[in-house]
Amino acid sequence: MKTPFLGCAYYPEDWDDSQLDYDISMMKKAGIRCARIGEFAWRKMEPKRGQYEFGWLHRVVDALGEAGIAVVLGTPTATPPIWLGEAFPDVFIRHKDGTRQQHGGRRHCCSNNPHYLEASDQIVHAMGREFGADPNVIGWQLDNEILAWGTHCTCEYCVKAYHDHLRRAYGTVEALNARWNLNLFSQAYDRFDEIPGDWDAWHNPHLKYEWAAAHYNADIAFMHRQAAILRLYTKAPIGTDMMPTNAMGYEDMCGDLDVVMFNHYNTPENLNDAVFWFDYLRTLKDRPFWNTETATTWNGSTAIGQVLKPEGWCRVNSWLPVALGGECNMYWLWRQHWAGHELVHGSVLTPEGRPVHAFGEVRRTAEEYEKASEFIAGTKVKTDVALHFTNKSWQLFDQQKVFDGNWYAGDVQQVHRAMLKGGIRPDVIGATHSLDGYKLLVSPCVMTLEDGDLAEKVKKFVEDGGVWVAGPLTDVRNSIGAHYTDRAMGMMEEWLGIRQDYGIPTDGSVLETTWTDGEPLRVRKWAENYTNLSGGEVLASVTGGHSALVGEVVIGRYKVGRGEVILCGALLEDADIAKLLSIAYADAGVTPYETTGTLNVVPRAGEAGEGLILCETAHAPASVKIDGAMTDLLTGETFEGEIPLEPYGVRVMKQA
Repeated sequence: MKTPFLGCAYYPEDWDDSQLDYDISMMKKAGIRCARIGEFAWRKMEPKRGQYEFGWLHRVVDALGEAGIAVVLGTPTATPPIWLGEAFPDVFIRHKDGTRQQHGGRRHCCSNNPHYLEASDQIVHAMGREFGADPNVIGWQLDNEILAWGTHCTCEYCVKAYHDHLRRAYGTVEALNARWNLNLFSQAYDRFDEIPGDWDAWHNPHLKYEWAAAHYNADIAFMHRQAAILRLYTKAPIGTDMMPTNAMGYEDMCGDLDVVMFNHYNTPENLNDAVFWFDYLRTLKDRPFWNTETATTWNGSTAIGQVLKPEGWCRVNSWLPVALGGECNMYWLWRQHWAGHELVHGSVLTPEGRPVHAFGEVRRTAEEYEKASEFIAGTKVKTDVALHFTNKSWQLFDQQKVFDGNWYAGDVQQVHRAMLKGGIRPDVIGATHSLDGYKLLVSPCVMTLEDGDLAEKVKKFVEDGGVWVAGPLTDVRNSIGAHYTDRAMGMMEEWLGIRQDYGIPTDGSVLETTWTDGEPLRVRKWAENYTNLSGGEVLASVTGGHSALVGEVVIGRYKVGRGEVILCGALLEDADIAKLLSIAYADAGVTPYETTGTLNVVPRAGEAGEGLILCETAHAPASVKIDGAMTDLLTGETFEGEIPLEPYGVRVMKQA
């Protein structure tokens, strides 16, 4: 299928068959070239156990195909029919208080329950047999947004899976007691089957971490199980649509799938948060990701919490995933539901079939995709800067937050925003990603380096000539979030010749910190203080607030092999982050783009040439300086020296 393309989520089971031809005709007018279907239609596919009715679905797939609209087919395991719950009431998630979820929602069944797994296997096999060889099915979506949003099942199957997980992880209960420090509060256990899940007690954080991990593993295994079944019947790529949270772990989930799928619903105020995720998604697989859901207008699940977005927002929101490494953007949903759930959610058509006010932006985006298709398909995002965002850090901070709130992701995103504002396009990478080809690696708050071979990779990267900026609360815990007892940091104290003396919570009212050039260093929340034992250059230090702290290093620069480490022990305000990064850019030989406004500059290169995709995301004028001449593939304009953008402007620039 020609890329990039626009798609939509379409629910033909919700509409009378007589609406199909009209919907398809309007999809063609909008430039929609792919429809996601089937993800919630289990009952219509299998109205009774083992009785399959796929005729209606074949008619839809065939009609779409005849119109030149491809299909991404969803497995419907998020919404089992009532006959399953009637036959096996234990398929529903069991809460801490012993009550169970009920039929009528979605993602309300237990991924460890054998009855649910068996029924899911059967419908996936049946779908694979029916549609696996269908040439119009270009991909498969497994389930829908599989994540226990704070609700982990407590049924007997989940508890057993949890205990089995602990046996694999620790070997013996004595080893677990020792690693979890269960002498504290007399918490030690004699058998694995005595260890509770995360009920309502003030449990050991390592228990809470493993309880959550066991459930994430079950959901990941459930998706991989479905993928293995479908591969018996199809060669089309398989993925599962995930939301912007790294609790479950994108690397673990997507490692055994073919394509990364992502759903997001952002507003003008946080549009660059979506940019952060796109910078991450493209690093997970060696193929473009699919942005499987976003709104044309507003999100409104049960109530509208947003207002009218400025003209151009839909267009730039639709361009961002493609600019940043995806090959499609799909809207949720095609036609607004006429009854039932999510009646106020934005769409492409209203319930009566009329185009929404952003329809023209949808159509314009489709036309622009066509104009730039050769360049986009023939290039990839090009960068020599990486920013760490690790699943294990997310999980550890989840269970032992250090500070209130979900500040870990917010802190990484703050650094990411500073990079964008400074004209840098980073790859956001997980712990398993290779560091080859990067000049600069920035690691905000990577709590543990005991994450696969991460420590060894970082050492080699630096010793081979790379520059590593390590932020606060990096390398301060082991793989389960416990402190080291013979040192403050896992590898960095010995490696850099330093000693971490103190970790200080601060709001800036007492602790005084200063750059060596005399400028004040604005610290928020936290500052780690170091002593240089064997050299190293002090970039910032404590200058007041407590006599025991004065003179302690807060930011230092250390030469290691052919490279260097800049160790920043403090959470910083935006201006100081920018200053720190500018030092790192200079040391690493990284050249930022000179921009004005809020501009996403996306360098791309490949067999189709070199150039930039530019997306303005703050609804204000912007510009970027360039060397030589570039031509905008969307308008035909050629620019030299500087390229201007209008509010929410998009340009696809190719070197002349």
